[in-house]
Amino acid sequence: MEISFKNASVDDINKIFKLNKNLIEKYETNSNLDFEKIFDWVRKKIEKNIDSYQCIYFERIKVGYYYLHNKGEQLELDDFFIFDEFQRRGIGTEILKYAASIAKKQNKDIFLYVFIKNQGAVNLYLRNGYQITENIHNSRYLMSLKNNN
Repeated sequence: MEISFKNASVDDINKIFKLNKNLIEKYETNSNLDFEKIFDWVRKKIEKNIDSYQCIYFERIKVGYYYLHNKGEQLELDDFFIFDEFQRRGIGTEILKYAASIAKKQNKDIFLYVFIKNQGAVNLYLRNGYQITENIHNSRYLMSLKNNN
């Protein structure tokens, strides 16, 4: 499987934001949230950190994004997207293995947040060794992968 990466650029901001917005609108169960405030926060986070995002390429075609960054003593896997038309091909599994290898080299655990109703993503993480460590307001799971060094 030929997977490669390239640094994201300002040209990717709108696409990453749209992917985030679609996920939130599809899976967030708490209708009392201030969605405009959340969307504003998400856009600012992406803009501020775009240089650390990675574009994922499969056979030289852009198929997704991820943002793996230090968060204290751990790494956070954030904004991990495989475009719908490229899902269920093993690409997500390969990216998770790659992220795990980075964590192992740094002797760190990885954590992420995933919407509970996003069963495809939850199952992907469970199949790859992640464990549910917290249920956040019956909306999201905090999941983690322990580094077994």
